[in-house]
Amino acid sequence: MANAPQPARRRRALTLVGAVIAAPLATLAFTGSAQAAELTPVAEYLDAAVADTSAQVGAALDALGLAAAE
Repeated sequence: MANAPQPARRRRALTLVGAVIAAPLATLAFTGSAQAAELTPVAEYLDAAVADTSAQVGAALDALGLAAAE
């Protein structure tokens, strides 16, 4: 992966993130209803993942000299 072209690495990273997010959600979906105590860790993880991704996208746009859309 270190020598892979940039789009290939990005695609692999997005696939991994998608799998990490989809696995707990699929487990919850197939096991029936979940209590708030079961959903809280998943929601906190998703919140952190979205915030990190947003920060990375913002940093990439800044590095390219582009402004983020509001």
